[in-house]
Amino acid sequence: MLKFELNVSKIKSSYENQVKIDENCIFNYAKRINYFGSVVLSNIESHSLLKRICEVAECDLVMNSPTIETIKAVLRKGVKRIIIPEKTIDDISQKISKKIIIARITLRKTLLLNSNLIDLKTELKEIINRVVPYCSELLIDYDEGLTIDESTILAVIDYISDFINYPVTFLDTNNKFTEILEKRGVNPFICSSEMFKEKEMIKIFKSALDFQKLECLIPTIVQDEHNQILMLAFSSQDSLTQALIQKKGIYYSRSRKSIWIKGETSGNYQMLNKVRYDCDQDALLFNVRQEGVACHLQRYSCFGNKEFKLSDLYEIIQERILNPTPNSYTSKISKDERL
Repeated sequence: MLKFELNVSKIKSSYENQVKIDENCIFNYAKRINYFGSVVLSNIESHSLLKRICEVAECDLVMNSPTIETIKAVLRKGVKRIIIPEKTIDDISQKISKKIIIARITLRKTLLLNSNLIDLKTELKEIINRVVPYCSELLIDYDEGLTIDESTILAVIDYISDFINYPVTFLDTNNKFTEILEKRGVNPFICSSEMFKEKEMIKIFKSALDFQKLECLIPTIVQDEHNQILMLAFSSQDSLTQALIQKKGIYYSRSRKSIWIKGETSGNYQMLNKVRYDCDQDALLFNVRQEGVACHLQRYSCFGNKEFKLSDLYEIIQERILNPTPNSYTSKISKDERL
């Protein structure tokens, strides 16, 4: 999965002589990122902004000097996982579940500059063996100012893969190695001092995909916002581009041999929440808000009727509180200060 850096102080500094970057700009950028991958937040001071972002995006948070108290505080705001320097893991590993910890391993500048791969690999192995029992993923990074060639990156990744099978994310400055990393099963951590435009993010997302296995089409599983499977469709490069631009369920019809917008004739549109690809980059998962039904047989899903979820009930209750009707019992009890 793509991971995009959202370093708040870096972005503000980059744009200080051009435009004012306020909290709404940062929030909207996080929403944009979420269509394509997860947000890696850092240098964010506002807890209210952190909470807002976590409500609309999958967020990991970089913490350079974490304590048990600060970790618990950000988890309550909605952060999924924390990214911490590997040297600090021993201090918190006994009290925080490994499921929410990503260990950040920074490759030493001297070893990279001298292409000293033997010492680099030895050091990496020692660190990884030490931290793996206490984390769920590894983030490998280096000084962003360094110029590292493709062969060095591949040597490091292949070495890690040879001695351990573990989720790995690798720093990818300005989207230089996204396609290479994905083909090796490594999550690209795409860093930039500027905010990517939507057109750029679409290009990055599509560059990771393999359209060659099935006549230039990719099977696309469609699920609703509560993760119920709705249907199976197919995406072409053009239909995917249109889906990401228009934020709708737009697919490729094999029978009509053309792009089709779900709901264009029936009115049962699908509003796109986010898109993800699988581990082989040859299948897509659309998460949508379904209007009406998804199936042409007038069933909610092509795989059956709508499943009951507590989240559905919660939405109904929220709607009746926000838009009360005269005879609604929910509206009445929501106004009762004794409850």
